[in-house]
Amino acid sequence: MRAIKLILLLAASRSVFSLLGQPSVPAGQSAGPLANLATNQPAYMTQVKHVGGPGLVPADFAYVTFGANKFGFVMPPGFRPETEDAQKVTLVSADFSCLITFRVLDAVPRGASELDPAFYREVALSRHPGGKIIEEFSLAAASRRGPAFDLRWNATGGVPRHERVLFIPSDAGVLEFSFVSSLEKFEASRPGFGAMLLSFRAADADGRLNMPVLSDRL
Repeated sequence: MRAIKLILLLAASRSVFSLLGQPSVPAGQSAGPLANLATNQPAYMTQVKHVGGPGLVPADFAYVTFGANKFGFVMPPGFRPETEDAQKVTLVSADFSCLITFRVLDAVPRGASELDPAFYREVALSRHPGGKIIEEFSLAAASRRGPAFDLRWNATGGVPRHERVLFIPSDAGVLEFSFVSSLEKFEASRPGFGAMLLSFRAADADGRLNMPVLSDRL
C-alpha cells in the first residue's frame, strides 16, 4: 500500500512539472523557464547529514550539488528524500500526502533585478489546465524575494491538490520551490515548507556554503 501511495504521489509530481501548453512570453522576458524544462539538466546530487551536539538542536541538513552550484537546507520534520528523479530534489512526507520539490530553472533574464509575477503566473497555470490560482503574494528564500502562488488543481483521477510554488532569482538561475499536498494536509504541513525556505542557503562566489547554526539557547 505504501508503494502504491508513493507511485501515485510521484505521478502527481510529474504532472506538476509537465508543460501542457506553453504560455506566450511577455515582451522583454526570456523564455528561459519554459525552455529549460524541455532540456537536459545536470543531475541533482543530495546528501543528508545529521547535525547535533552540545548546545545544538538536532537536525538533518540536506546538501545539494547541481552542476557547479551548491545549496543546503534543513530537512522539514517528517520528510525524507526521494531519489527516483535526478532532475530535481524531491522530499516526501512519511504518509505520502505531501511533496516538496526544488530545482533550478534557466538564467534570470538579463538586466532584471526582480522576476515578473505575470510571467511566472503563466508558467504555474500552464502546468494545470483547469487549475486556479487562489492567492498571489511574495516569499523569501536564499536572501531574495520572488513571486509565489497558491493553486488548486486536480491530479490523476480527479484528486484535488493544493500547491504553493515560489520562484526566486539567484546567480545560479531561477530557483523554483514547490509544495504539493492533499487539501486536508496543506495547513498542517505548510510550516515545514516555510522552515525549509527559511534555512535555504546557496554557496557564495567562492563556493563556500555557510549553513545556519541551530542553537538550543535561542
